[in-house]
Amino acid sequence: MNVLLCGDPQQPSEYMYEALGHLEDRGLTFERMDWMGEASPGEFRNVTMDMESLGPGSYDTDAIAERLDGIDALVVHKAPVSRELIESGESLSVVGAARGGTENVDIDAAHENDITVLHAPGRNRDAVADYAVSMLLSRVREIPFNHADLSTGEWSQVFDPDRLPPDMRTATVGIVGFGHIGRGVARRLAGFETECLVYDPFVADEEIREAGSEPADLPDLLAEADAVTLHVRLSEDTAEMIGEEEFARMNSEAFLVNTARGGLVDEDALVDALAADEIGGAALDVFQQEPLPDDHPLLDFENVVLTPHVAGSTRDAVLGGPRIIATQLAAYLDDETPEHVVQ
Repeated sequence: MNVLLCGDPQQPSEYMYEALGHLEDRGLTFERMDWMGEASPGEFRNVTMDMESLGPGSYDTDAIAERLDGIDALVVHKAPVSRELIESGESLSVVGAARGGTENVDIDAAHENDITVLHAPGRNRDAVADYAVSMLLSRVREIPFNHADLSTGEWSQVFDPDRLPPDMRTATVGIVGFGHIGRGVARRLAGFETECLVYDPFVADEEIREAGSEPADLPDLLAEADAVTLHVRLSEDTAEMIGEEEFARMNSEAFLVNTARGGLVDEDALVDALAADEIGGAALDVFQQEPLPDDHPLLDFENVVLTPHVAGSTRDAVLGGPRIIATQLAAYLDDETPEHVVQ
């Protein structure tokens, strides 16, 4: 089997090969290229975010098509795999997307041409779960704010118990979404003996309890939690699922953590809730518009921690997608059904 590894600035083909190269022992041969390899992080971010709405057919795939002669499997990260590209690959039988989503692959065209599509769900689940808990802990213990005070020469200490943060052991955290990442957050918080409430209408209550958390409907979770962390995929049903009514249900000391997608939160409602002291603050890694505009009102709040969509950015996460695809290709070579086939 001849494999073309098509990397990009976020996941260069050299790292794909680092994760997949051992399959040469199984008779695979690899060729490498990089799509938009010279693009800056900002340029690449804008193009790939647009692809989620425009689809892969809106991009020039000629450079990839020129390399498909004799290629049996194409492995990409965010490079577009359009209908035109699929139909140009005469020997192509497998497309692997080394990421959880497949917005950059024309799935219908692949199925119509009898091409198996593989993907890599959960590739960055540890990275995002680590980061969400890190943001939560740093926000609870006010680490960024203490650092900011000390950086300006202020040695700020508080002795009034009513103004001090809680121990994590006595805190209640609401986890919205109980997939790979939400469960990872719950496991990490278990070490702090934190009570976790979980809202996920697609997971049985008993399964949530078996994982050591307590199921709750969303209104109750919002009312009882000291912090709410989001781990939901963005869809028509979940867009702006946290808005004016939801912020009104949260207690005035609670804060929101979002490392999932900016579109899950009505940012205007969040700004209003912060300005009215309806909630205690926020810790956000994702936004409706990225990069965050210089004049965005979220930048003006002292009780908000902001980072530039980096929760899933670790070396292990970069290698995780190709490693998952490697296991799927190995199963394919053994005439077994790979675990992560896109139907």
